Amino acid sequence: MKENKAFIQFRELRQQTISLVESATPDILDIVPLGFSNSIRWNLGHILVAWDYGIFPKINESTRMPSNYYRLFPKGTRPSNWSEAPPSVDEITNYLKSQVDDIIEACEGKMNDLIAEPFLRVKYLRGMFSFHNREELYHLDCMRRIKAAIETTPYVNRH
Repeated sequence: MKENKAFIQFRELRQQTISLVESATPDILDIVPLGFSNSIRWNLGHILVAWDYGIFPKINESTRMPSNYYRLFPKGTRPSNWSEAPPSVDEITNYLKSQVDDIIEACEGKMNDLIAEPFLRVKYLRGMFSFHNREELYHLDCMRRIKAAIETTPYVNRH
């Protein structure tokens, strides 16, 4: 069933994201290496906000993330512009873990439904899953590149 495949892909991808953050030393999570706009922590928060906003309102449900996540992590933001302390990495990681079941539970049986408001050219919930799985994969790759840049470059910008 296509629905199960999308959910399995989401779970596997999220586990890779969680594994990356859990394998990183805490001192690198807020470094923005030269050539990058954001940190690993920002990318993690952005993934949460993107899924939250990209799924729940599309099925006529309220978003689940705290409002400060929407100030700190939307597209176009960066840690250098933050005027408030970001949530802890432990808090973000806990949300990353719990969000998967919350989203799958809310979407079960609805993957072929039209979404409340089309997004780009996406009209069905299954399309939102495809979009956000690709988006999370993009940010996971970005975090891997950030981590590699930090590990191989002795001088980086610290925020």
